[in-house]
Amino acid sequence: MENFSALVLSIAATSFVTFQCLFHFVSPWISAQFFPGYHRLSPRHTIEWNSRTVSTLHALIVGLFCLYILLHDDAVNEDPVWGDPSLVKINVAITCGYLLSDMLLICYYWRAIGDKFFVIHHLAALYAYYYVLSIGMLPYFANFRLVAELSTPCVNQRNTVHQSPENCESRHGFIRISSFQVKKVLSLKELKRV
Repeated sequence: MENFSALVLSIAATSFVTFQCLFHFVSPWISAQFFPGYHRLSPRHTIEWNSRTVSTLHALIVGLFCLYILLHDDAVNEDPVWGDPSLVKINVAITCGYLLSDMLLICYYWRAIGDKFFVIHHLAALYAYYYVLSIGMLPYFANFRLVAELSTPCVNQRNTVHQSPENCESRHGFIRISSFQVKKVLSLKELKRV
């Protein structure tokens, strides 16, 4: 795959538009259908809810794709610095589209979800991913970093758990610790191969 190919750019653009649509249309509609309390949320909490929903969906898509690459993409796993980054570039392009979409939402809804540290985080990630997309450098490490996205669904649900009338914090904690351990075991297994 050539550097900044039309495919990579179109995936990033499609990702951006998709995550915007998920935030503005899909998340509100699905949330209203399945969570009766959604309509009682304040505008600020509604924005945060939709943002966390989209973030969770992104994390699941990218995280599962990362695990697939980690377990089955021999080209990247055999040469972590310069291995053929085709699949990693697709995953990073999806993430870049999401990061740009999320930064736009953060800036537009600054009073509700604005945080300078999120903006710095997104800019730093985009800077690092630029090198993966432009010269194919360090694809294994970019993919390895994106595996961390698998913890995002648990982190995003912490507010829901704390606001829930039933006591499910212990279940949530168990799920979070379990997913963290599974991720670490898979990561260590892959590090032995490098």
